[in-house]
Amino acid sequence: MAEPCLSRPVSRRAVLGGAVAAGLVPTAFGAIPAAAAGPAPAEGGHGGRRLDLRVLPYLQAPSATSMSLTWFTYSSTRTTVTVTGPGLRGGKRITVRGTEDPVLTYTDAERTEEIPGLEQGSWILSDGNVKHRLELTGLRPDSEYSYTVGEGRRAYRARFRTAPSTKDWERVTFIAMSDHETEPRGRVTRREWAPGEGADADRPSAEPGSAWDAVFGTTTLNGAPVLRYPLTEDEGYRANLAVVDAAKPDFLMFPGDLVQGGGYQPGWDEWFRCNAGEAGSRLSRTPVLPALGNWESFGGTVNGGYGTPEDRSNVVRSRAKYHAYFDGPDNGTPAHRGNYYRVDYGPVTVITLDSNNGEPDDDTENYADDPATGREYRGPGTDTQNNFTAAEYAAAGGTDLSDFNPGSVQWRWAERQLADARRRGQIIFMQWHHSPFSSGEHGLPMYHVDTSGQGGTPMRQYHEMAERYGVVAVICGHSELFERSFVDLDGDGVGVQYYDVGVAGDGLRGERRVAGPGSELLSYNPYRQWTADRDEREVWGDVRGTRVLRRGGKHYGHLQVEVERRRRGGASVTLTPVHVFPVLGSDYRVQRTERRVYDDVVEIRVGKDGRVKR
Repeated sequence: MAEPCLSRPVSRRAVLGGAVAAGLVPTAFGAIPAAAAGPAPAEGGHGGRRLDLRVLPYLQAPSATSMSLTWFTYSSTRTTVTVTGPGLRGGKRITVRGTEDPVLTYTDAERTEEIPGLEQGSWILSDGNVKHRLELTGLRPDSEYSYTVGEGRRAYRARFRTAPSTKDWERVTFIAMSDHETEPRGRVTRREWAPGEGADADRPSAEPGSAWDAVFGTTTLNGAPVLRYPLTEDEGYRANLAVVDAAKPDFLMFPGDLVQGGGYQPGWDEWFRCNAGEAGSRLSRTPVLPALGNWESFGGTVNGGYGTPEDRSNVVRSRAKYHAYFDGPDNGTPAHRGNYYRVDYGPVTVITLDSNNGEPDDDTENYADDPATGREYRGPGTDTQNNFTAAEYAAAGGTDLSDFNPGSVQWRWAERQLADARRRGQIIFMQWHHSPFSSGEHGLPMYHVDTSGQGGTPMRQYHEMAERYGVVAVICGHSELFERSFVDLDGDGVGVQYYDVGVAGDGLRGERRVAGPGSELLSYNPYRQWTADRDEREVWGDVRGTRVLRRGGKHYGHLQVEVERRRRGGASVTLTPVHVFPVLGSDYRVQRTERRVYDDVVEIRVGKDGRVKR
């Protein structure tokens, strides 16, 4: 059987901001393939002529026989969908009724927000968020289907492919990336570029007025001058997504922090603009498996953040927006639907957890009299955030929080799914947001003197379970760091690979240091194997008298995973850390971006039972 291939949209011409692009979409940093950008949402009424799509159709919950399709219109309450492909006897024509979702409306603060460098309100869309959702069932494994949303000349058309069966498959490719943290401000924001190991001596000057400062700007980090990254957050994210598109993955894993504030509607508009809108339509042909991150509980800066202990309605509204957009497969607990779920894609099982609420609640203030220091570790702790309590959330009307600690509903569900997947001989991956083994900003437990109050160590409690059931890798984010750890507590040489893939398009942080840039590394994570910060040294060279980066360093990127069937049974799993490298000219202008691979490709053999082989 040939390798699964997801097709591009029917038309290769895309209308983008009023300009017609064919082949390439120009940006401030070069060009992105137009197929990666996709068509702009059609405007106007519905009635056989036009379809007023606010969010293009996007795919969720893939399986060998089904697919979930979701889209949003501005005002149309009914949409005609036509699906053609194997087993559908000439095609299915379905009328889908939509429902207006008031939780997705703009706040007054969002409408009046001002962002330096952007025309006020230019990022605000028209009113109206009518949700349409369709479950397509009775499909055939490893088969391509075409679908049309709407009617007539302006209908939206795309294709998708179902998952293969567990017995008849050759290869599964998926890509994971976290900490997208989209917002309109990202179009004009270049993040601080923390220097990696040994980078200070080779880098251009970061002083105000330097050549780098004149083009990209500079700032300070912990009191020391530091360069700003050559790409804006938006440019870096979209270049990253263009590389993802070129790989033609079967599905995408996004372990949290999709937006810069789950309660900030412009952040969601920006995310869908890049993934199911005028700047990118990959989710119309590639299903997405998202997870809740800490930012999905944050109301956004202009909307009061996490609110107050007396009123956590901001948090409730934020998580409600996430649930409005994403409908996970049933997990047996209606109140928790979408928080944690399982997807089987041929031989691969992905188990997604919600790492945002641990009970009993904890707070840094509980350790004010006796905090841990240095590398001291007293255990994982119980909570990954000190921003709100479960009781405060419930008092504000929230009903969807899911504790992750031992004995919780989520914990018991996870163990049942792992046990079932192992019995079936599946190749198992897990994802959640808070990285349990991290050398970065969020690697310290709640009781540490230098903690961020959002450390992921409580999720270490899942390791024994993951190792016992033979999980290949756990994929997380949160510290905005590219890192791999390997944990083998029973010492049998197998263990579990852990990845922090928080480099989708926001910050580019390094490993935690004792006292800021240039100081000794804290090295709090004893299981660390590789980070882009420490192990991918920047190599600079002179181009016509200008210091230009040749290779190495921290960049936006993602993890590409290839699962390939072996002739004699079992499979090989290749985990490749990919980064998007900005190629600079002698004038410090970005000429193009390139897909490059970091020097930490991991290859794993998996037996017929789905377990990693020694």
